Amino acid sequence: MYRKKHLLCGIMFVGVLSLTGCGSFGLIKADIKMSQKNYDEAIGLYQEYLAKKPETAWVRSRLGFAYLKKGLMDKSIEEFKKVLQAEPGEPYAVLYLGMAYLNKDRFDKAIETWQIYRNKEQPLVEEEIRRLSTLVQIAASQRDAKKALAAEKTLMTIKPAVNSVAVCYFQDLSPNKSLRGFQKGLAAMVITDLSKIKSLKIVERIRLQALLSEMKLGQTGIVEQNTAPRVGRLLGAENLIVGNLTLGSIHATTSLTSSEAGEIKGTSSVTVEKEKFYELPIAIVKDIARILGITLTTEESKAIGIPHTTVYNAFIYYGEALDAMDAGNWEEAKDLFAKAVKEDPKFDMAIDGSSSCPGASSPDIGALASLTAAQMASHAELSIDEAEAAQEAADEAAASTAASGGNGGNGGH
Repeated sequence: MYRKKHLLCGIMFVGVLSLTGCGSFGLIKADIKMSQKNYDEAIGLYQEYLAKKPETAWVRSRLGFAYLKKGLMDKSIEEFKKVLQAEPGEPYAVLYLGMAYLNKDRFDKAIETWQIYRNKEQPLVEEEIRRLSTLVQIAASQRDAKKALAAEKTLMTIKPAVNSVAVCYFQDLSPNKSLRGFQKGLAAMVITDLSKIKSLKIVERIRLQALLSEMKLGQTGIVEQNTAPRVGRLLGAENLIVGNLTLGSIHATTSLTSSEAGEIKGTSSVTVEKEKFYELPIAIVKDIARILGITLTTEESKAIGIPHTTVYNAFIYYGEALDAMDAGNWEEAKDLFAKAVKEDPKFDMAIDGSSSCPGASSPDIGALASLTAAQMASHAELSIDEAEAAQEAADEAAASTAASGGNGGNGGH
């Protein structure tokens, strides 16, 4: 839908230029050829126009899309990059540059590209891009996990970067497992806060989850102290954080293990009252920095000291949402993220989780790793088309409501 609208606008614009003597009928013909899926002729016409006016970014976008549909991904990428050099962040170019990378099996570049997608005029498409980015990230992480295990002997000889850190899930040692919601929620907050320390390189949680799943460590993904060095090496992280949680207030014991030396570098022990649960990640991160010999800057210390949420139920729902998402229960995860946001509307991590959680029609998590680049790109294209159609319907409904004076088409009666 967006592509059709994009082409229609171009045809109208070129038509106006032609009437004023400033345009080219060749562009009208090119856009018609595009709508007819005659990409070879469209490409030739766009090239002809750009040979005379190479600075015309929106025509270059058409050319990039024609190359994409023709299967010429390298040429498509080249054109969209030129567009983004001229118009940084241009939504159409960002969207289809990511699609071109996806078709080339460059999942990492597709994710990186889509992270900058912003489009105020197409918020439903923007939301879908965030969901697709999560799916692609999960699929890429699953692939990486399989490759890491297959190349484990080689990885064990490679020295990880000294500033690399991976955070494992905290083990719930409470008698009634009442801290289950803390396991992944606390780890996610520690990961987020450690990422605020500029000198560190942090392993993303989705990468950790994919590896733990591939290692058959169960849904909770608990890493024992004696297996921590192996997990660290497979993730390419020198420092691996493992911890456990007990009751009597809430007590978190955290250890920092060296993957290379296979020994504990230091430990952190933090106890807080239940209503002060939000102090846990702050204290743990500052202890980890101390163990690593890092002196936090004033800016870093201030950023780490801001709680993600002070609402206990919001935190628990968030942790449960991560569990559901890791199991591929997309609808349940979405519902739990929404509950977390309802409890605390300012809980940014839950808001991000909700907006980036895959939809109910997304591929099963077990199938993601086996999807080919073409299959993933086909799913992405279909999802984007559906989002564009939904956006157009929403825009038309809003316009209709506005035209009727906001009375739902009753004409004010």
